[in-house]
Amino acid sequence: MLDPYRSIDLYPGKCGVTSIIHGYLLKFKPWYYDGKSVWWGKDYELRSDAEDAAFKLKNSIDRSQARGVNAA
Repeated sequence: MLDPYRSIDLYPGKCGVTSIIHGYLLKFKPWYYDGKSVWWGKDYELRSDAEDAAFKLKNSIDRSQARGVNAA
């Protein structure tokens, strides 16, 4: 299980999933820290989908930065 976002324990390459209260339910938002910025993905209803998206976000940002392309 991935960790929630906490600015005090960030290190380059860390990714995780943060829960968001959405009405009476929770949604989950993937994130990735590249050492300079925290990148956020879209909201997901299932934590497992958000965890998969966090790893995809990490891979996407790492590949774009390796090519020297702005990932935004």
